[in-house]
Amino acid sequence: MTDRDFELTRRKALAGLATVGAAGAGAGLGTSALFSDTESFDDNILQAGTLDLVVDYYTSTDQGSFGSSSQSGEVNGDGTTVYDYTVSDVKPGDSGTLVFCPKLVTNPGWLWVGSDGVTDYENGQTEPEGGVDATPGGSLNGTNDGAGAGDLSCAMDVTVSYAESASLDGDQVVCSNPRELNNPDDYTLADLSKELETGFPLDGDEPVNDDGSATPYPGSSGADDQQGPCLCIEWEVPTDVGNEIQSDAIEFSFQFVAQQARNNPDPANPFVDAVVSSGDSIQAAIDAASPGDVIMVKPGTYAEQVTVDVPDLLLFSRDPAATTITDQVVVSADGATLCGFTVSPPDATSTAGEDEAIRVSPSPDDVTIVNNIVENFRRAPGSSGFFGTDGINVFGGQDNSPSDTINNVTVRDNTVRNVYNSVSGGSTGVSIQGNVDGATVKGNTIEEIGVDTSGNPVNSYAFGVIIRGTGNHGVDPKNVDIVDNDISSVLASDSTQYLGVGCAVDATGPNYLARNNTINNINIGVELKGAATELTLLENSISNIDNSVNNTNNPSVPPLYLGDQTGNAPIGTFIADNSYDVAVTSGGPFGAYLQAIVPQ
Repeated sequence: MTDRDFELTRRKALAGLATVGAAGAGAGLGTSALFSDTESFDDNILQAGTLDLVVDYYTSTDQGSFGSSSQSGEVNGDGTTVYDYTVSDVKPGDSGTLVFCPKLVTNPGWLWVGSDGVTDYENGQTEPEGGVDATPGGSLNGTNDGAGAGDLSCAMDVTVSYAESASLDGDQVVCSNPRELNNPDDYTLADLSKELETGFPLDGDEPVNDDGSATPYPGSSGADDQQGPCLCIEWEVPTDVGNEIQSDAIEFSFQFVAQQARNNPDPANPFVDAVVSSGDSIQAAIDAASPGDVIMVKPGTYAEQVTVDVPDLLLFSRDPAATTITDQVVVSADGATLCGFTVSPPDATSTAGEDEAIRVSPSPDDVTIVNNIVENFRRAPGSSGFFGTDGINVFGGQDNSPSDTINNVTVRDNTVRNVYNSVSGGSTGVSIQGNVDGATVKGNTIEEIGVDTSGNPVNSYAFGVIIRGTGNHGVDPKNVDIVDNDISSVLASDSTQYLGVGCAVDATGPNYLARNNTINNINIGVELKGAATELTLLENSISNIDNSVNNTNNPSVPPLYLGDQTGNAPIGTFIADNSYDVAVTSGGPFGAYLQAIVPQ
């Protein structure tokens, strides 16, 4: 195992959602970082010999003028030990350190650290938070559903390192001779949690073996004899994080599992229920899985359509660039996660149902689509019908069934590129469509939408991200956040009102947030086509507007379209602190609304 092995995937930043001037006010006082001395001995996988797993822990928090605190202790378990970590009431600028120092008494062994994931709690919403966070959620004290749409884990930047030892110096944790692992830029607690769900072997030696494999964690003579490295996790809430974390809290469980090294040269990952190798079938592994299983897919090319229809299943690969599914992936089960794949289907040739590379439908709740690559997907010549081609489509109410509702879906840290339609109609990077209540589209890179492989616009319309409802479905999406995305090269060719749009709202539902997106090289930056209510447009960077399209409906293309040609104007729209490299002026059928609503 090399240092790079801890960086299972490289992810984009999820932090930095700020409301300037309100970050400190009411953001919370007092941070708690508490452990429960819970020990778990169920399903002990030790088969021979003696392994006594002892883990010392150290934790500290620093809240600036509000003070600091620290804790330390020891938990002793026979092979498996569980720790629960809780953080609440934090404010921008707070930081903390969490250190684990494991010891395998008597014998060396394989040592794994993992997690059952982080739970974010909203704990209600203050008035400032509600203005920038449209998705209410659960409560840490259990007064409602117990889980929810809090933002704290995505706002906590973390750094992970090995250390020779750890100690407390007053209220500060000191990691001796730390050796930082290859942490991605802007690595967050949400990223760490997702990676630890699949388990990570702690290396017992440095340097590692010549072949890059891990070595067993060394044995200790007793509970006070530290032989292997400590694991140091430092976290910080950046000062530019704003009101969206007010009242939020997280719970994060760490689990250490020790396995005997003697006569066990190739240990199985205790956090994985099934492994799919190149030449095997991913779908066969899913069909054999039980709810809550973790399936690891090894690098390779898998030429099969995949349907994730097992509740709470985690389907993951450690290397999305080397693990490719060459057909559509459909996620239809509650709590399912698709993580770490390149999805590059053959050309779409049929009607609705096979026009998306990744499809979430008809009504799964709490789905996560994270750290995937969707590329080189198009509707091919010879296809029938006027259908769009989507990279990722979250489609609630499939076939216009209002009873099919998708709740709380997350699409984050994916790359969607080179999606276009060479027949008719258009193409979209990420679509939130129909009966969806609660969606987060965050930290994605979306590029080359509506353009062919040579970079030429070929579609009559193209969208980087679209919220789509009225006119197509019986129910509109609501409570949708589009934040921290990089959207570029979304262009269209026809002289119609449907152009290339970085972010578009074609729905009449409430509570849409577009914030801190970078939108570049498009025909229109943001377009609000219908009479949607309660749209917030904040701190987006919109540049390189392509006004060259000969659009007879609107020959002067502004960065923003607000309203529609029938005279409908958006209701309750708040727009501020966006930047443009061209002037926001009136022009075309939307100019009057633009001037009235946008105080730029």
